[in-house]
Amino acid sequence: MKPTVLITGGNGFIGRALTDKLLREGYQVCILTRRAVSRPANPSVSLVQADYTDVFSLKNALVGCEGVFNLAGAIFGFNYQDFERGNVTPVKNLVQAVNQTSSVKTFVHVSSLAASGFATDPAHPRLEEMPCFPVSDYGRTKLEGEKQIPSLKSTVKWTIIRPPIVYGKNDSGVSKIASWVKRGLMVNTSGNGYFSFVYVTDLVEALYQAYVRPDTNGQTYFVAEPMDYTWDYFISHMAQAMHVRKPFMPNAPVWMMRSAAWIYERCAQIFGVHPALNYDKVTEAIVPGHWICSGQKWRNLTGQVFTPLQKGLEQSFENLIK
Repeated sequence: MKPTVLITGGNGFIGRALTDKLLREGYQVCILTRRAVSRPANPSVSLVQADYTDVFSLKNALVGCEGVFNLAGAIFGFNYQDFERGNVTPVKNLVQAVNQTSSVKTFVHVSSLAASGFATDPAHPRLEEMPCFPVSDYGRTKLEGEKQIPSLKSTVKWTIIRPPIVYGKNDSGVSKIASWVKRGLMVNTSGNGYFSFVYVTDLVEALYQAYVRPDTNGQTYFVAEPMDYTWDYFISHMAQAMHVRKPFMPNAPVWMMRSAAWIYERCAQIFGVHPALNYDKVTEAIVPGHWICSGQKWRNLTGQVFTPLQKGLEQSFENLIK
């Protein structure tokens, strides 16, 4: 049996897929949770409760763990402080906790393309060495979270992975989009912009390689399929994979998106839930450019082959929607 690794955000879409991968590779998996849970959904993993605002609590959670996969973060928020509480403070405290332990040797941190910013030219995707210009509170706080990672002590090998749009089976985000596709209506909020994608199985493989390979130490990588796609292509092939007709896709003017974001935010505040759309996401949607990145640096290092979007969508909806 291989050593124990701890996953933050292990109950999420990517975390569940990563857990399965690590278990297949023989690792013992411990998932950090903020809430008391009687037993894990997967009996092969263990749970440890901790408070992201308490370094001592996090230090106790790390006892006996050889490595950390930090996947936890806030995708939605009502203001910068909400995103900071989800994307900066937990990373800062987790790094401090790791520095106070002797067992942790490897730390893999999942960030986002949003931390880097968008590309103005579809022929020139974002590269790791480019200066970062995040446009949203989400992107700005993901970048601030990245800046905490080099503070890890020298005995800890660390790697930062920046994925673009992640999709795959059992993804709540894709499921919400699929529900609208099935209804026959999907608003196009991106105009003629291009996007990078990564299938969840490919991302998980990259995270695993970042963990086991010594040559990823101290590096940041974009991990994405080589091709970029329009939103129309994404929706068209999702409909094809679902065996339904392509939905009607009117373009949404900026004022409409902002109005919808305002309504979603007010309703979310009233009912105490995460908004399906907010001003922060609208800010990302209306940029004069493309959310694309080059994963060439990663592919040159590892030789990893990525799943084309059409095939990934077919696998995502296989045996799920008929």
